[in-house]
Amino acid sequence: MEIFIIENVERLWHLWNIRSFIILSLSLQAFLILCAPLRKITWRKWGILLWSAYLLADWVASLAIGSILSNEKKSATRSSDIQVFWAPFLLLHLGGPDTITSFALEDNEFWVRHLLGLALQVGSTLYVFILSFPKNKLWLPTILVLIAGIIKYAERNRAFYLASFDHLGGNWVASKWEDGIHIPEQFQKMDSRVTFDDGFRSKLWSAVHHFGSIKMTLVGPFLNQTQCSDIKDTFLQEKALDALQIMEIELSLLYEILHTKLPVVDCKTGYVFRVISLVCILAALLSFSLLKKHYELFDILLTYGLLVGGFALDLISIILQYFCSDWILVAHLQNKDSPFIDRKRWSNSVSQLNFITYHIKDSPSGLKNAADLLYMKRLLEVFRGLRCLSSQEFRKDKEWFFIFEEVKQLNEHLSQQLKKDSSKTVLEAKEVWLKSRDRVLMKFTNFKELKQTVENLSYTESILTWHIATELCYQVDLGPKSDEDKAMCKKFSDYMFYLEVMQPTMMAAVSVNWKMVFEDTLRQTESFVRRTISNEQEASKEIFEQGMNKARRRKKILGMNSVLGSAIDLAQKLKKPPDATCPWESMSKVWVQLMCIAAINCRPSVHAQQPSKGGELLTFVWLFMNHMGLGTHFSTHY
Repeated sequence: MEIFIIENVERLWHLWNIRSFIILSLSLQAFLILCAPLRKITWRKWGILLWSAYLLADWVASLAIGSILSNEKKSATRSSDIQVFWAPFLLLHLGGPDTITSFALEDNEFWVRHLLGLALQVGSTLYVFILSFPKNKLWLPTILVLIAGIIKYAERNRAFYLASFDHLGGNWVASKWEDGIHIPEQFQKMDSRVTFDDGFRSKLWSAVHHFGSIKMTLVGPFLNQTQCSDIKDTFLQEKALDALQIMEIELSLLYEILHTKLPVVDCKTGYVFRVISLVCILAALLSFSLLKKHYELFDILLTYGLLVGGFALDLISIILQYFCSDWILVAHLQNKDSPFIDRKRWSNSVSQLNFITYHIKDSPSGLKNAADLLYMKRLLEVFRGLRCLSSQEFRKDKEWFFIFEEVKQLNEHLSQQLKKDSSKTVLEAKEVWLKSRDRVLMKFTNFKELKQTVENLSYTESILTWHIATELCYQVDLGPKSDEDKAMCKKFSDYMFYLEVMQPTMMAAVSVNWKMVFEDTLRQTESFVRRTISNEQEASKEIFEQGMNKARRRKKILGMNSVLGSAIDLAQKLKKPPDATCPWESMSKVWVQLMCIAAINCRPSVHAQQPSKGGELLTFVWLFMNHMGLGTHFSTHY
């Protein structure tokens, strides 16, 4: 009985394994073409699914080619001819959709590895084709699809190369326009101060005109004085919301350069090869329709599905590019009848995570012990963070306007410093500001008391101290939670804590001792807050009322790196007297300063990855600071 079951399973696998792989591969291609653009705006919903589909698509196509090769060596039947015909379609699938070439920037850097993969897969497919001679009746459509498959796979490898930092860094001087992007000649000659009838066309033009500065910031060369002044003058004249929309377009343009086939396809050579590819598929469809009578009905239908699906998916890619690509909008900027779509270009949300919730939703001790034993502690921390994670809409009219004005004030502050001391460079003046908290703390009425609490804290300790203090004040404050300044301050606080816990790569440059400080503070909080408490407000009140003395005493005895005592002390000073309303606007200014420090110290390549993950507020702050001449990639004086 067992032998009979095993034989049936083997027979079923031999009959359906290749067909299943083919159907799955085509389905994954359709999913990626349609859903890949969504990762710019809905990363939390689609990120894991897209990542899985992206990896699975290459694996399934490669496995299917190997299965066809293995089957062809064993079989001399006529049914194997149609399987040989399927092999070039897998090259088409390995070429991937136009809407996604790389999932991460690292994929682009490994373009040589992908080039080797191209050679191996094309070689395997050719070998399968050669083995089928001289009895293969489908040799003509096979050759036609093979040509289309090689073109598509080569396009993907070309896109990897063009998006690699090696290529971008080596060619940044050559042209202000991206290689391969079709820009009309009359557009290239236009002056940067040109204006258009409608606001969006003007913003699009401004974004493209200054796009080269992002490229230079990413690959390392310094912007000179003229370039900095040009960009800075543009953004000083813009309103807050207009400046944000320009940067949204800039990051969208960057995403298309780094993660799609647009640099390869949207040029004269790309158009020619795309037409050749489509003609080959249509010719193969016609040829197969004349030779199909010798094969099983299911295989015939599946082959028609591959032919029609390949052609249809290419057409869908072209349509999606036309309506969703900002570079295509640029190419048609002069045409007033073109549909310029003022669409969503990032998630327009900020992730939220707070210390008190993280403390309450602790993992069971048995699970923590198992994670330690299996060296999976970091994975457990990530899952714990995901359980506590939420997101809120980013209010551009209030919250971005606040950040915009703060960065502009920073620019004015640095300009004044440079006027007082002409020997200073912008970098030196900026460094003085980043290390000084006095400018923001002076906004508080009890400036001296607050300074004593926070002046000796490192950046990491400051983040956690201000975050816990903000959360305590928010939960125990008697004022309405609907207060705009109050809600904004908490949103900034929870966002920065989220970055520290869930996005350590973005905070790596400034959070050298975060893990030690955070774990000691968390451990100390767990030691005196009752486990029965499951409400943030109750936990905050207990910490606020009883925690300070015990926290300080335990820190002194155990020598821990906890900042809980400092956070409680800060919270009490912010709420002095106890029934007073906290200075939420001034506290928000503190958070913007901490945000600016993190943004400008984060590596540009990490910021460049964010548009493919739904976008990060920190990246917009970084880009705006660079446009205002406050970044690290500029030279000499203003």
